[in-house]
Amino acid sequence: MLSLKRTLKLINMKNTGLVHLLLYFLPFCIFGQFSNSYRGFGLDIGTSGSGFFVTVSSLHDSEKYSLNGELRFYDIKAKDETVVYDYYSGRYQDVGGISLVMLPIYLGVNYYPFIGKIENNFSPFIGIKLGSILTIDGNEYGNFMDRWEKAKTQISPAAFLGFGIDFKLVGQTLVSAMVGKEFIKLKYKADGNYDYSGSLIHIAFKKRLK
Repeated sequence: MLSLKRTLKLINMKNTGLVHLLLYFLPFCIFGQFSNSYRGFGLDIGTSGSGFFVTVSSLHDSEKYSLNGELRFYDIKAKDETVVYDYYSGRYQDVGGISLVMLPIYLGVNYYPFIGKIENNFSPFIGIKLGSILTIDGNEYGNFMDRWEKAKTQISPAAFLGFGIDFKLVGQTLVSAMVGKEFIKLKYKADGNYDYSGSLIHIAFKKRLK
């Protein structure tokens, strides 16, 4: 596992990989114009857990593809985690939970194969995202400080592949619904598991920037 100082150093190394990814998309930017930009937020519901994210995207003038970036907070759930009702306290409580969160940062591209063939407010697409993910593994017991003060961290590559639909609404807004597979394989075990890959439902609410 990694210390905080070592983690920050690795983040800088991973940023080099993200720069390479940006350079891969640079030809698209050079030979095209991106006049329509959006920013927004959304929710993720996946096999391994759930979370929320913020996102920015730019649509090419041809409307055939867009570039996007995303930062997410992902709360990982244990396979046997459940919610039970405590009759003594009169409250619902989590049983079998784990203290594990992931912070993915992605850069990606969406491709719209049916532009000009169907209604403009309904745009199916294929999307791919590549990036890095910071995993923070806390203790399972104690108060907030006990759980997270000496949390173990590591950085791993991550990717997402899926398909979805953009629904354009009035007022320069759109809703993007996406379903796919996320690929997360850790270098070190976190809560007894290396692989947190799985299916993911991705719902974003975006507004066009003026």
